Amino acid sequence: MGIDKVSVLKIDKDCFVDRQWLEDYMRLIVRTCRLHGVTVLSVKMCRSRKKGFHLYIEITPAIESELANRLQWLLGDDCQRVDFNGARIRSGLNEWDKLFEEPERRLRTIYKHTDCSLSGRYA
Repeated sequence: MGIDKVSVLKIDKDCFVDRQWLEDYMRLIVRTCRLHGVTVLSVKMCRSRKKGFHLYIEITPAIESELANRLQWLLGDDCQRVDFNGARIRSGLNEWDKLFEEPERRLRTIYKHTDCSLSGRYA
C-alpha cells in the first residue's frame, strides 16, 4: 500500500512579515501551484510554537507526496523539514508531513479561492 495523496500543503516560515508581504506571498503560492496543475482553495495561518508562522494550503486535486514536498520547498518551507519529509516519504511513512502546534492555537483563513481565478479574497 502506498502513501495517501495530499490535499493540504504545510509551510513552516521562521519569520514575521507585514500584511502587504503576506498578500504578495499568497499570489506567489497561487501561481506556483497553478504552474504544477494545482488550484489553491484556501490558505490558513497560525503562529508557530517557537517563531514565525505555519501555513496550511488547501489544494485540489490531491497530489502525490513527492510533488507535495517539492511544492512546499518551492514555497519556502524550512529546508531541514523538507529533507526529513523526503526521508519519511522514501521510507513509506503515510504521516510524513508534520507541523507541531500548541493545542490552543487557532487557524485563521488569510486567503480564499474565488471564481475570479488568481485574485482570490484576502482576509
